[in-house]
Amino acid sequence: MSPTVPVVFVHVHYPDVWAEMAGDIAAAFDRPFGLVLTCRDASMDLAEVKSPHLTFTRRLTVENRGRDVLPFMAALRDLGPSFAFGLKLHTKRSMHRDDGEDWRRYLTQSLLRRGSGTGPEALDLMEREPRIGLVAPHAHLLPLAGRIVLNGRITRKMIATMRLPLTLDDLETRRFTAGSMFWFRREAVMPFANPDLPKFFKAERGQLDGTAAHGAERLFAAVAELEGTLATATEAVGPILAVLDAGPVERAQLAAISDAAMNEARNPFILPMAKFWRQHRHALVVAHHAYNYAPKPVWKLARSLLKRFTVDR
Repeated sequence: MSPTVPVVFVHVHYPDVWAEMAGDIAAAFDRPFGLVLTCRDASMDLAEVKSPHLTFTRRLTVENRGRDVLPFMAALRDLGPSFAFGLKLHTKRSMHRDDGEDWRRYLTQSLLRRGSGTGPEALDLMEREPRIGLVAPHAHLLPLAGRIVLNGRITRKMIATMRLPLTLDDLETRRFTAGSMFWFRREAVMPFANPDLPKFFKAERGQLDGTAAHGAERLFAAVAELEGTLATATEAVGPILAVLDAGPVERAQLAAISDAAMNEARNPFILPMAKFWRQHRHALVVAHHAYNYAPKPVWKLARSLLKRFTVDR
C-alpha cells in the first residue's frame, strides 16, 4: 500500500445504498485509490466497486455499535500510517426524515465532485495544500453554537480521553462536520484512533442525539484544527485553488477565504440556528429531549409547529 494512494472508508449498514455509492465512487477516480469497508456482518453481500483504478479492498467486520463512527475508529487503527489521505463516507439513510436519501446523495456527490485532475476536487486541494486537514461537504461545516446540547457530557469525556486542549465553551465557537462525512489528512484525525474511546459507545437503540457518535461528529473538525491544520468545506475548494494558482498564500488568507465561502453557502437540509433557540437554551434542551424520546408522530407534529414560530424570517 502506497501512502500516495487515497483511501475511501465506508461504513455499510444498508447494502442497497452501498450498491449506489459503489458506482459513484468508481466514477469519481481516474487514479489509484483504495477502499476500506466496515460492516456488521461478514456474510453481507456487498456490491463491488468496478474500477480499474481500485488498488485494494479491505473489509472489516464490526459490531453494530457506534453508528459509522466507531467502525471508522477501528479502521484508522487497522490501517495505521499506511496512507496519507482518506475519505469518510457511510450509507446514511436518516429514516427519521422524509428527505434522508436526498441528503445522503447531496453529501456524497459534494465530496466526490470531480476537479480538473484525475479525482475529486477536494482531494486535489488537500494534496496541493498541506495546511488543509479536513474538507466537509458543501455547506456542512456548520457553527456549533447551540448545537452541543445533549452531547455535552459525552463530548467532555471524549475530549478528556484524547487529552485535547479544549473546553465546551471553546468548542461552541467552532464548526462541526454535520453528517460525519469528509475528506481528511490522516495526521489530522489520528486522535480518534485512541484505543480508550470505544468504551463510550453504547448499544444501539435508535437514539437521535446524545451518543458518542454525535459527540465525535462535533469534534472531528476541531481536532483537525488542534492538530495544526485548517478545516473547510467544498464550497471553499475552488476559491482556495484559484488563490493558490496566483502564488504563495499566508495561512490567515486561507482561513479568510474559507470563512467567506462558508458564510455565503446555504444548506438546503439544515436550517440555521434560529434566534429563538439561541436566546432560549433551556427550551432547546427540552426540545432535544422530546426529539429523542417522544413517539415519531407526536414529534413530527411538534416539529412543524415549532418551525412556524421559531424560524428566523
